[in-house]
Order: sequence, then structure tokens, then C-alpha cells
Amino acid sequence: MKPLPPLALFAFSVACGGGPHLSNLRCRDASRCTDVEDPLKLLLAVDFQDESKTLSAGALELRLGGQTQRAIALADAFAAQGIAKDATRGTLTIDDDLVLNQLQNGQEVTVSLLATNGRREQTNEADAKFTVRLGAGP
Repeated sequence: MKPLPPLALFAFSVACGGGPHLSNLRCRDASRCTDVEDPLKLLLAVDFQDESKTLSAGALELRLGGQTQRAIALADAFAAQGIAKDATRGTLTIDDDLVLNQLQNGQEVTVSLLATNGRREQTNEADAKFTVRLGAGP
């Protein structure tokens, strides 16, 4: 079998998803996903992988229904959580304050995260569905 030239190997690695990746967006606490004092604040965790070691130099978009609500600098998140700035994989914890000006009680919403690393390579959009529950439950 003839070996592939270096350019072909590079193209193959890019085509096979060699960029940054987010996975397993979830509630940090399986028993409660919202903050006790602020029910519109989701307490989330997401796993990341970035072989370029530059995710900490990028940004993370916090999205609701496919629309960015705000973005945070990942350098601050990495530092606050004690994650090495050149980490290739790990778990980020995120407190996501939802802006619910157009949502109704009982409505299902999709919350997602989208990151860009220091090379301006974008991740996939990791998402999870939640149902809005306002007021006392039955």
C-alpha cells in the first residue's frame, strides 16, 4: 500500500472532524438544573475537546433557540475553574442566565453552547432541551 502525501493526510484529518468539539451538555446536578435563588439561571456542564490547545483563547456563545444571548471569554472560564490554558480536553461549568422575555410557562426551549478557539475554528453546537416551569408546581 502506498503512503498518503502529507497534504492528503492533513485534508483527511480536517474532513474527519479534527477541529474543536463540544459534547454532553447537561445539568451539573442531576437532581436540580436551576439555581435555588434564581430559577432562570441554568447550572450547566459541557465536555470539550480541542487538539489545537487554543480553546481558552476563544469565546463561548450561550444560546437560546439558536440565537446567541451572550458570549463569554473562555480565558476567564478556564482560569476560574483551574483548567490549564493549553488543555486539549476537559469539562467546563457554565451558569447560563436565560432571557425569557418571550417564553411562556410550560414551553420547551433549546439551550445550546457554541465555542470558537484561538484559531477561529468553531465547534459544533451542543444543545439540550428544557421545559420552562414558572411558579409553584402542582
